[in-house]
Amino acid sequence: MTPVLLVIAVVVLSVSGLALRVHRFGRRHVEPSPRQAIVVLGARVLADGTPSEALVARVQHAVALHRAGAGAKLVFSGAGPGAVSEAEVARQLAIAAGVAPEACLLEPASHSTFDNARRTVELLRDERLSDVWLVTDDFHAWRAVAHFRRAGLIVSAAPVTRALSLPSRMRWTLREVAALVRRPWLLL
Repeated sequence: MTPVLLVIAVVVLSVSGLALRVHRFGRRHVEPSPRQAIVVLGARVLADGTPSEALVARVQHAVALHRAGAGAKLVFSGAGPGAVSEAEVARQLAIAAGVAPEACLLEPASHSTFDNARRTVELLRDERLSDVWLVTDDFHAWRAVAHFRRAGLIVSAAPVTRALSLPSRMRWTLREVAALVRRPWLLL
């Protein structure tokens, strides 16, 4: 085998292995246990204020965890490009589903997973909360949990698994692999 082919084989195997780890991390079964809060990461909101399927699924999962006693507070995080933040749209969905407004906290300024973690930790510290469930899509769970742990929280993933086509799932998983490769400290 030539050195070039060997390098290509190592890269392909490494990416495949990391993609499998990302997939398995997000697909682990989680038994909800009581935590101080449930953090819900934002997802796209359309220009007219309509939440994406991802945001609706995340909020529904968080509300179910909240009802099961997994967290007294729900923290919605995310800015988004529109006039109304992803966090606010998520809060509105939760309240419409029966969550008390006083159980909801907002972090409406973050524009990335790193920023979600940094800004949410500040908000949680003000509330004296440090032990949380983190709700996001399954393919995003590993990187998101790593960011929140590095920011100083005790965090466990409560991932959402949506029905995605195989090409979509592969695209999102490979996006996460690329993000992890660009930030290798999150792999530790």
